[in-house]
Amino acid sequence: MKTMSPLKLITFLCLFFFVASMQGQTLKGVLKKKVNKKIEKTADEILKLDKKKGNENTNENGQVVNRDENGRSVPNKNFINGNIVFSDNFNNEKHGEFPSKWTQINGTMQNSQVVALGKKEGVVQFITSGKLKPTFKNDNYLGNSFKIEIQCYFHGKGNEAYTLRLVNKNDIRGAYAFTIRGDGIGPHGSTQYARMPYKLPYPGWRTVQLSFNNGIVKIDYMGIQLTNIPILRGYKSKNIKEFTYLELSALSRSASPAMINYITIAHKGLPFYNELMNEGRLVLHDILFDEGMYNIKPSSYATLKKLVKMLEEYPTTEITIAGHTNSKGTNESNQVLSERRAEAVKNYLISKGVKRYRLSSKGYGEEKPINTSNNEEAWSLNRRVEIIRNL
Repeated sequence: MKTMSPLKLITFLCLFFFVASMQGQTLKGVLKKKVNKKIEKTADEILKLDKKKGNENTNENGQVVNRDENGRSVPNKNFINGNIVFSDNFNNEKHGEFPSKWTQINGTMQNSQVVALGKKEGVVQFITSGKLKPTFKNDNYLGNSFKIEIQCYFHGKGNEAYTLRLVNKNDIRGAYAFTIRGDGIGPHGSTQYARMPYKLPYPGWRTVQLSFNNGIVKIDYMGIQLTNIPILRGYKSKNIKEFTYLELSALSRSASPAMINYITIAHKGLPFYNELMNEGRLVLHDILFDEGMYNIKPSSYATLKKLVKMLEEYPTTEITIAGHTNSKGTNESNQVLSERRAEAVKNYLISKGVKRYRLSSKGYGEEKPINTSNNEEAWSLNRRVEIIRNL
């Protein structure tokens, strides 16, 4: 065999390493392209999953989610349309502490924050199974006509359940409870269990609305009515016409704690005219404006139409529209803003045929707060329109 000269050998080796290097770069480029395509595909799959679960206005079932101005989920105003007795969304609580609006009966609970329906929100977590109740000086706040809306979480693991127990402290037998599970609802300890007509995803949030009116209870689960019970018949007490207070309990495991996103209790709203005559005023939190502006949001029209209808039915009624702001901004700017908002509502009513002489408007700025706390909940309560009956 003929031996290569040293010069030819060196030339051959240089050429070999150059070609190998070029092929390596080509292979590296191919691999990089494959990795990038994999990343893009994964991102697309995640995006599709997010769309499937819901956008910022829907939940994982495609149902509309009610949100406040900060994008957090809140009770449905079409359901909670009366005077709010108690409300807690746990957003203004310190992480790890016991929720400040509640009284512990047993078990271990704490405030926390999670991503709920696409937004970071406050929750109360049940570290162990336990029971608590809203804190009132006098446990006599429910009465014979009220509504409750609650949003709770299911991991899809084990025997998860939330129980709302309605109590009448004046009657030892006058109590009623129902249990919320991941696929339906039923009276506590009863075999009469009402399931959803379709399968719900796990994990996921569940919204439940209870309406009680003079002995009749109706319960909606994720917008579908599952129960309509005349509970004053056939239960422990034959004459349950009212309740005094609420107890809330949950079964939980430390690895997958039960969680509640919000709960609101409200007395059933009276017709506008009756409330105006009885109370002398209507306090309306659902006439809304853009922040710092006085143009009326379209979501306010349902309430304004009710107001127009009342004024049409009672043509001798004269009112003053009072605008109120929260304490954000200066006193001067808030005063002007409240006046313009009240005037905007007045002009809307006039545009719908209400005679101008029946209406007056006034702005109070930030000088008449409902809640003097310096937090989002207080600001939301203080930012309102009131309708005052002229004597």
